[in-house]
Amino acid sequence: METVFTRAVTDFQNNVSQYLKELKKNKKPLVLTENGESAAVLLSAEKFQEMQDQIDFMRKVAQGIEDYKNDRVHSVDDTFAAIDKIIDSAEKRGKSLSLHESKMI
Repeated sequence: METVFTRAVTDFQNNVSQYLKELKKNKKPLVLTENGESAAVLLSAEKFQEMQDQIDFMRKVAQGIEDYKNDRVHSVDDTFAAIDKIIDSAEKRGKSLSLHESKMI
Protein backbone atom coordinates (compact mmCIF):
# COMPACT_ATOMS: atom_id res chain seq x y z
CA MET A 1 0.00 0.00 0.00
CA GLU A 2 1.31 3.39 -0.89
CA THR A 3 1.94 6.18 1.58
CA VAL A 4 -0.92 8.59 2.17
CA PHE A 5 -0.79 11.95 3.85
CA THR A 6 -3.43 12.93 6.38
CA ARG A 7 -4.33 16.52 7.14
CA ALA A 8 -7.19 18.34 8.86
CA VAL A 9 -9.74 19.98 6.57
CA THR A 10 -9.09 23.35 8.22
CA ASP A 11 -5.35 23.09 7.51
CA PHE A 12 -6.14 22.21 3.90
CA GLN A 13 -8.52 25.18 3.61
CA ASN A 14 -5.82 27.52 4.89
CA ASN A 15 -3.14 26.13 2.55
CA VAL A 16 -5.00 24.94 -0.56
CA SER A 17 -2.39 26.02 -3.12
CA GLN A 18 0.45 24.42 -1.12
CA TYR A 19 -1.39 21.10 -0.93
CA LEU A 20 -2.33 21.17 -4.60
CA LYS A 21 1.35 21.66 -5.47
CA GLU A 22 2.26 18.72 -3.21
CA LEU A 23 -0.40 16.51 -4.84
CA LYS A 24 0.92 17.34 -8.27
CA LYS A 25 4.54 16.76 -7.22
CA ASN A 26 4.39 13.56 -5.14
CA LYS A 27 1.21 11.98 -6.61
CA LYS A 28 0.29 10.57 -3.19
CA PRO A 29 -3.31 10.67 -1.91
CA LEU A 30 -4.19 13.27 0.68
CA VAL A 31 -6.74 12.21 3.30
CA LEU A 32 -8.64 15.10 4.82
CA THR A 33 -9.98 14.66 8.32
CA GLU A 34 -12.77 16.42 10.12
CA ASN A 35 -13.00 16.03 13.89
CA GLY A 36 -10.29 13.35 13.67
CA GLU A 37 -12.24 11.18 11.20
CA SER A 38 -11.52 10.66 7.52
CA ALA A 39 -13.82 12.92 5.50
CA ALA A 40 -12.40 12.99 1.97
CA VAL A 41 -9.49 11.89 -0.20
CA LEU A 42 -7.80 14.12 -2.74
CA LEU A 43 -5.81 12.74 -5.64
CA SER A 44 -3.76 14.35 -8.37
CA ALA A 45 -5.52 14.36 -11.73
CA GLU A 46 -2.86 11.95 -13.05
CA LYS A 47 -3.39 9.50 -10.18
CA PHE A 48 -7.17 9.73 -10.58
CA GLN A 49 -6.90 8.89 -14.31
CA GLU A 50 -4.57 5.99 -13.52
CA MET A 51 -7.14 4.60 -11.09
CA GLN A 52 -9.95 5.07 -13.63
CA ASP A 53 -7.89 3.18 -16.23
CA GLN A 54 -7.26 0.35 -13.76
CA ILE A 55 -10.97 0.13 -12.91
CA ASP A 56 -11.84 0.06 -16.62
CA PHE A 57 -9.32 -2.73 -17.21
CA MET A 58 -10.69 -4.77 -14.28
CA ARG A 59 -14.26 -4.36 -15.60
CA LYS A 60 -13.16 -5.62 -19.01
CA VAL A 61 -11.42 -8.62 -17.44
CA ALA A 62 -14.53 -9.39 -15.38
CA GLN A 63 -16.69 -9.11 -18.52
CA GLY A 64 -14.31 -11.46 -20.36
CA ILE A 65 -14.53 -14.01 -17.55
CA GLU A 66 -18.33 -13.72 -17.55
CA ASP A 67 -18.40 -14.16 -21.34
CA TYR A 68 -16.17 -17.23 -21.04
CA LYS A 69 -18.35 -18.77 -18.31
CA ASN A 70 -21.45 -18.23 -20.46
CA ASP A 71 -19.84 -19.58 -23.63
CA ARG A 72 -19.92 -16.20 -25.38
CA VAL A 73 -16.48 -16.67 -26.89
CA HIS A 74 -14.96 -17.61 -30.23
CA SER A 75 -11.88 -19.70 -30.83
CA VAL A 76 -8.85 -18.09 -32.41
CA ASP A 77 -9.27 -20.38 -35.41
CA ASP A 78 -12.90 -19.30 -35.89
CA THR A 79 -11.97 -15.65 -35.53
CA PHE A 80 -9.19 -15.83 -38.12
CA ALA A 81 -11.42 -17.86 -40.45
CA ALA A 82 -14.05 -15.11 -40.24
CA ILE A 83 -11.42 -12.46 -40.95
CA ASP A 84 -10.09 -14.43 -43.93
CA LYS A 85 -13.62 -14.78 -45.28
CA ILE A 86 -14.20 -11.02 -45.03
CA ILE A 87 -10.89 -10.27 -46.74
CA ASP A 88 -11.53 -12.80 -49.51
CA SER A 89 -14.99 -11.37 -50.12
CA ALA A 90 -13.60 -7.83 -50.29
CA GLU A 91 -10.82 -8.87 -52.66
CA LYS A 92 -13.35 -10.54 -54.97
CA ARG A 93 -15.21 -7.25 -55.14
CA GLY A 94 -11.90 -5.49 -55.82
CA LYS A 95 -12.06 -3.48 -52.65
CA SER A 96 -9.61 -3.31 -49.78
CA LEU A 97 -11.30 -3.49 -46.43
CA SER A 98 -10.05 -2.24 -43.06
CA LEU A 99 -10.84 -4.09 -39.84
CA HIS A 100 -13.10 -1.21 -38.76
CA GLU A 101 -15.19 -1.53 -41.91
CA SER A 102 -15.51 -5.26 -41.37
CA LYS A 103 -17.04 -4.65 -37.91
CA MET A 104 -14.43 -6.94 -36.38
CA ILE A 105 -13.25 -4.13 -34.10
